[in-house]
Amino acid sequence: MNLFVSIFGGMLLTVIVFGVMRVVKLSNFWAAVVAAGLPSFAYMAYSAANWPGLDVLTMHVVAYPTVALLLFQIGGAKDGPYEKVHWAPKLIIGFFVIITMILGGFVYIAGKGVPPSVAQWLLPNIAGKTVHTGFAGVVAHGGEASKSIAHHRNMESKLDKLGWRVEVIGLDALRTGYPGDVRVVVSNRQGQSVSAVQVSIGLGRPGQPVQSRFPLLPANDGSYQTRILLPASGEWLTVLTLESGSERIVFDRVLGRE
Repeated sequence: MNLFVSIFGGMLLTVIVFGVMRVVKLSNFWAAVVAAGLPSFAYMAYSAANWPGLDVLTMHVVAYPTVALLLFQIGGAKDGPYEKVHWAPKLIIGFFVIITMILGGFVYIAGKGVPPSVAQWLLPNIAGKTVHTGFAGVVAHGGEASKSIAHHRNMESKLDKLGWRVEVIGLDALRTGYPGDVRVVVSNRQGQSVSAVQVSIGLGRPGQPVQSRFPLLPANDGSYQTRILLPASGEWLTVLTLESGSERIVFDRVLGRE
């Protein structure tokens, strides 16, 4: 579910529920309680099946009651004629509404990155370039991380000795929620397809182990193909593995998502 849809759609649902409860003559206090509780518990039930992260869950269960509290204050603490609300509660409620919007923006940027139109305005000299502004995840440290450059060169050396050229097609076109076809073409120095290679692509967050692995099957044109569905938005690290006999070649790259 889109973050902005869930937050602001839930806020709108809170307003609608509050209005319905007042129409059916529920007291102002209980209308606010129902308006706060219904969207909050609904989102918690949704989160149990589709865990969004504790930060996102907290932001939602704070946003909905904040709107309900605002409606309660506007309606007056007691039922009856409307009484003007003191400026102090308005200030407190406004503060939490602004904080909710800021946190929502931060979480959106962390997961999806800065919208391209905004990035073009904020970042210099990016015309015609691919820019990844989403949170890349936890970066691994230690001995293995320090060997990444040497590992990449070693894999390049193996390809050169075998005389292979590897081309990956379709990764950059993947979009969250839409399965896409990915092809890997392995050819020799003469441009002929190399057969009998076991090819697979793994997906994982940067700094985290591979979460999903997709084996690629040989196609009629000599390439290796599979269909990949990204589990969620954000930055993904793709790990391409080629195996032939005793040779095993592994490459990784960051797959940027908008």
